[in-house]
Amino acid sequence: PDGLVNLSQLEILHLHGNRLQGTVPRLTFKGQTKSSFIADCGSPSEFDTPLDCPDCTMCCNSQQECDVRESQTNFGKWASVIFGSAILALFLASTVFCAF
Repeated sequence: PDGLVNLSQLEILHLHGNRLQGTVPRLTFKGQTKSSFIADCGSPSEFDTPLDCPDCTMCCNSQQECDVRESQTNFGKWASVIFGSAILALFLASTVFCAF
């Protein structure tokens, strides 16, 4: 439901075991922990496409197994891009200098 995004004091939301489909809206939690937001977004799923839950802290699958999701911060994403670019630049530079 669209009204979920308006729950500003939300601390826990457990949606697993409800056979929900589609995409869960992005939510912000007060005092988030690894079990704050649980849904059926794991694999294997009972559906062709598992529930899309970008903010879930834990995903459960059709076998009732739940795993903590590892979230990657924006810093982590940018660090990966910068590090990868630096490695590529070093590789290209070594190729150019070795050619001479």
